[in-house]
Amino acid sequence: MDAQTKMARAITRLVVSHPFFGSVALSVRVEHDTSIDTMCTDGKSILWSPDFVDGMTGEETTGVTAHEVMHIVMKHPLRRGERDPERWNIAADYAINGILLESGFTLPAGALYDPQYNGLSAEAIYYRLPEDVVQELGTLAKMGEVIDLDGLSDAEKKQLEADIDAKVMMAAASAKAVGKLPAAIDAIVQRMKRNQVDWLDVMRRFIGGDQPDDYTMRRPNKKLYHTAHVFAPSIEKVGVGDVVLMTDSSGSVHDSELQYFLGGMNALSEELKPSSITVITFDSRVQTVHRYEQGEVIDNIKIGGRGGTDVRAAFDYVEEHSLNVDNCVVFTDLGIYRYPEAPDYPVLWVSSVGDATPAPFGETTYLKRED
Repeated sequence: MDAQTKMARAITRLVVSHPFFGSVALSVRVEHDTSIDTMCTDGKSILWSPDFVDGMTGEETTGVTAHEVMHIVMKHPLRRGERDPERWNIAADYAINGILLESGFTLPAGALYDPQYNGLSAEAIYYRLPEDVVQELGTLAKMGEVIDLDGLSDAEKKQLEADIDAKVMMAAASAKAVGKLPAAIDAIVQRMKRNQVDWLDVMRRFIGGDQPDDYTMRRPNKKLYHTAHVFAPSIEKVGVGDVVLMTDSSGSVHDSELQYFLGGMNALSEELKPSSITVITFDSRVQTVHRYEQGEVIDNIKIGGRGGTDVRAAFDYVEEHSLNVDNCVVFTDLGIYRYPEAPDYPVLWVSSVGDATPAPFGETTYLKRED
């Protein structure tokens, strides 16, 4: 059987037996490319080497094609950022191969799989990999590669992300209708749906409640005045108590994500007027603690440590120092192995990683970037 026929049969097998994967595969360009060594994807297409496909069985070809589909579903080409490409590819493979094996696919010998990484995002795995992992495993990660998207503009990346979301939702709905949506894929889709919720809206509700404190005509509603020339009262906030903001400063959370989160917190501080905001940065231990009184600007989140993650240290600090806590917000990638026992105050987890497993207590929302 030639490589072209083998690939055609692989796509057909996906459509018939694994409709979610088949639907996504049919929605992108799939074609041979003699300039590459294996299979790869840029989120818009799946390219395959005839020599590589010739060396696999039909079942393995189907499995590797599904592997590329998963890279698209998880948006791995869009999520690498400034990370090392080879190390990122290894982490991304570990993140998806367990799902593929659980879904009944056959992967070639040597495919990267380690149960310790099951359920973790590629970002969390990336920082848990050994330092020499590229030298040790780099060749094994060539089964299916993620192509860099450095040439795309921010607007093009946004459009690609929206296109992938639409394809995944459509594929999931079709597979679910015939009872063939794997549980692991369903969980991913549910997290993607949650990602469509603006995290700032969730934080407004969480910290400020669903009802306004009061209305005032001292500052009329500007939006209604400019749009309808109507004088109407604006919402007056009288404060929402003491807020503790725990920020993960481990190596897996990027400075840009922290600064974006910081901007949102300043906006909510001005809007909701908490009595105080105590910012605790932590990795495997508490790094910095700074208290801001009502109206003060959180000018910077000082980063320290950049080690592993142990969120228990921040919760222990709150208890040991008897901090007043009306609401607690934790910004993290949720790459957490051990959680503390649930405290007696409300906790909101804001994850910088969209496919991270929700925390075992409190409420979890996901960072939705607009830039």
